[in-house]
Amino acid sequence: MLIISDGMRVPVHGDIDVATEPGLRRHLARLIEGGCTRITLDLADVDFVDSTGAALILTTARSLRREGGLLTLENVPANVLRTFKLWHIADFIPVVPRTQVKRAVRPLSRGAVPRWHLGLLIEGPTLGEARERLRQMLVTLPLTEEEIFDVTLAAGEAMGNTILHTPGATGKLSVTAYDDRVVIEAIDDGPGFSIADDEEVETTYEHGRGIKMMRMLVDSVDISKKRFGSGTVATLTKIFAPRPEQVATIPVEATALES
Repeated sequence: MLIISDGMRVPVHGDIDVATEPGLRRHLARLIEGGCTRITLDLADVDFVDSTGAALILTTARSLRREGGLLTLENVPANVLRTFKLWHIADFIPVVPRTQVKRAVRPLSRGAVPRWHLGLLIEGPTLGEARERLRQMLVTLPLTEEEIFDVTLAAGEAMGNTILHTPGATGKLSVTAYDDRVVIEAIDDGPGFSIADDEEVETTYEHGRGIKMMRMLVDSVDISKKRFGSGTVATLTKIFAPRPEQVATIPVEATALES
């Protein structure tokens, strides 16, 4: 009798397309039939996923969920991540991007003046609008398309947490752009939570992946209880190399999205 561990990591090499899908499908089916309920596909060496590969990923995820399990995609390269975004795969399956090279986050210089500031009210019905508003502002900074996607994804995780942990499912987002960085603060009024920079996050079926993802996508993540009152402040910092010819200076503003 074939004995399979409850959790298995499967490294995938090369493309996941119409030619390679049958072999990968058979391998995954054997794992599920053998009792495996948690499968992690390591996609670090995958360069391309076509519609056949995407269908296999979704079908496998559904099969595991029927058994109370979970499919996770890890070390996803930027080009493959964009493909998953177009197919909305990341809306249904935990997707962890390939670790990016992080820049050192030094304290802001004294007297640093913001290029612009954005304030948003975070609520469930307007969460998508808030992410889009943030993305529109990030376009004004010297960030690549991939970096804009990464920061928006990380901020989206932080915004989601404010809704989950605040009575009334509301939170606030504060975004401030400087000459060399953008600083994003997601603020909730929940019971409060802190985690050290070097503290590992315990991951379960339902919790823990968001913090890991944020740490992979931006240069610094600080999650601390509010200094005053109850609640948590998640501070995300993304450093960039100033390229003045590509940076638009926008007046400081405050925008609230109301439902």
